[in-house]
Amino acid sequence: MEQLFDLPKNIQKKVLEFQKKFRENSKAEAIHLEPINTFKDPYLRTARIDGKYRAIVKVPQTGEDYFLLWVDNHDEAMNWAKNKVFYWNENTQTAQLFTVLTEDVVEQPSSATTEHTSLFAAYSEQQLIDLGVPELLLTLVHKILDLNQLEALEQNLPVDVYERLFYLIDGVPYMQLLAEIEEGKIQANSSIDPVQSNNNKRSFVEVDDTLMNEIINGELSKWQIFLHPSQRKLVESSFKGSVKVTGGAGTGKTVVALHRLHFLAKQKSEDDTRPIAFVTFTNALTENIHRLAQKLGVNMVKVIIKNIDALAKELALSYGLIPTGIRILDTYNSKSSLELWDNVLEQTLSEFDSTFLSIEYQSVKLFNNLKTKEEYLSTSRIGRGKPITRKQRIDIWALFDLYEQKKHEEAYLDRLELFNIVCTHLQDKNKPFKYVIADEIQDFSNVELRFLRGLVEEKNDDLFLVGDPYQKIYARKINFTAAGISVRGNRSKQLRINYRTSEEIKRLAVSAIQGMSYDDFDGEAEKLKGYHSLFHGEKPVYQSFKTKEEEITYLIECIKALRASGYHYSDVAIGTRTKDAMREIKTYLHKQKIPYQENNRNDASQNDSVVLSTFHNLKGLEFKAVILADVNNRTAPLYFQKIEEMSLLEKEAYLHSEKSLLYVAMTRAISILKIMGTGIKSDLISI
Repeated sequence: MEQLFDLPKNIQKKVLEFQKKFRENSKAEAIHLEPINTFKDPYLRTARIDGKYRAIVKVPQTGEDYFLLWVDNHDEAMNWAKNKVFYWNENTQTAQLFTVLTEDVVEQPSSATTEHTSLFAAYSEQQLIDLGVPELLLTLVHKILDLNQLEALEQNLPVDVYERLFYLIDGVPYMQLLAEIEEGKIQANSSIDPVQSNNNKRSFVEVDDTLMNEIINGELSKWQIFLHPSQRKLVESSFKGSVKVTGGAGTGKTVVALHRLHFLAKQKSEDDTRPIAFVTFTNALTENIHRLAQKLGVNMVKVIIKNIDALAKELALSYGLIPTGIRILDTYNSKSSLELWDNVLEQTLSEFDSTFLSIEYQSVKLFNNLKTKEEYLSTSRIGRGKPITRKQRIDIWALFDLYEQKKHEEAYLDRLELFNIVCTHLQDKNKPFKYVIADEIQDFSNVELRFLRGLVEEKNDDLFLVGDPYQKIYARKINFTAAGISVRGNRSKQLRINYRTSEEIKRLAVSAIQGMSYDDFDGEAEKLKGYHSLFHGEKPVYQSFKTKEEEITYLIECIKALRASGYHYSDVAIGTRTKDAMREIKTYLHKQKIPYQENNRNDASQNDSVVLSTFHNLKGLEFKAVILADVNNRTAPLYFQKIEEMSLLEKEAYLHSEKSLLYVAMTRAISILKIMGTGIKSDLISI
């Protein structure tokens, strides 16, 4: 498919014409389906697209399934195919394409006296065959001694085989991999052709003229057509209740959520007037999801795609729960709750400062939706650091009353208060939505989770919740069970394959979060076993400079070098931890006449401009090249004076979120990541 996209438009159309003629008569003289005696695979043929271009076609040994594998200039097509083998694997119901070695490229240890054990010595030949290894490759697999050798042979193994061997090395149980293979197969008693198995659909699709036209005209992208078997199962299954899907950056969580939306919308009866809600955390993500859902062909009449804050306010207004002029604290263009607390303390003496009181109010009172002083006195404050006495709690509750009076006078609501109001109202009411899908759930707290739970009745497929614990950049407590959502056991799923970021970038990003324990949102530790990328790229670099001028000069040189090598400005993002650093870079870009725009507010590709963003606003985006600037021991983690006043628990939580933020920023890069800073390098980046 990628090769088809790269062909000239007129050749793409000729491929479509060729396909139609082939279906009408595969033996027609104009097809020129010819065997080539130099090909390793005797079932590969060349076919004429025009006088210059050739197609590589796999002809069936039995049956009528032909596979179009490649189209290129004559000599390039012949060279591509000469060492290729196409193998139909009955064990996995997968068409496997791989390059046969022309020589023994597995580098053996230099010492002949040392005994070395194959990495897969613990598995019998039959076990490896059941895992999808073709018999032709068993000897090769048994020669592999370590991960480096496995990676060196990636092109010589079918993609599904490489993936499963990597999983074995990384600790994924053999029986789990075997079960996943079985789940992706067409059952023996089915009338469906095994070629249509979910295992095979990850790499091959059967296309008609309409689909081919859409592909050629650029109306479809690969993510709309291909899904990994683990993704497709999540999209098309029916679940006995809510489902939680986690996975590292780039594993296609949002793609799965979008396909799930499409699937549920098609299943929904026309008689059921309740829409399906797709909920995100930020406005930027909402706009992106709306655009992608339309591109996927989702019936937009049946769905509502909303930022969670906007949805809560919209529902509260529609139910008459809040007045129309109310303003929400801590939201865009509104006052902060901290500012309001400062106003309260200007008129009332207290041993507690505004920061403590603001966090106490949100993380204890609103988090637990407490209504009375007695409830507050008996509620656990675990995680709040320094304990307080009963007398202090009574004093704090009195301050809560003053704060709420101030809010009422100025027509404000706390953000979490809004969710609690709607959630309480919906407890005994008909639910407004048929199903709910939520993306980026690591950014939610239990308050938002309770709100989501209140939007839909408990039934099959009610909630589909997607997120990455490693991208949790806000210090919010989240626990599904405590929020009334059961996803234990078979309804907690994990995606493992990184489709976005090169293996080199992925490894560096993961190293930034190593040594930290990440909760899977339900009290267990999230594990990145088997998390790997499907492609390799340029090794990331981290440069440190003595002066800011030297750093920005290097940054400008990087952008110019990327342009010279064929990148558009819109392929590049510059990320900084602080807005001040971003403003400084903006000045230099302006002087150099390099076009830029901030925070991807509009589509950067429309006017071909570099995207300038803080680390936080990079979330949910991706770019071919990412430059992280002003990264040093003062910005990663970001240092500020109040860190010294934090308790040990608060410092740990802060470091946790800073590591996650750096992980998020690094994993926005697809193939190129350059990090730079002035002064002492950050200890979080191990290059």
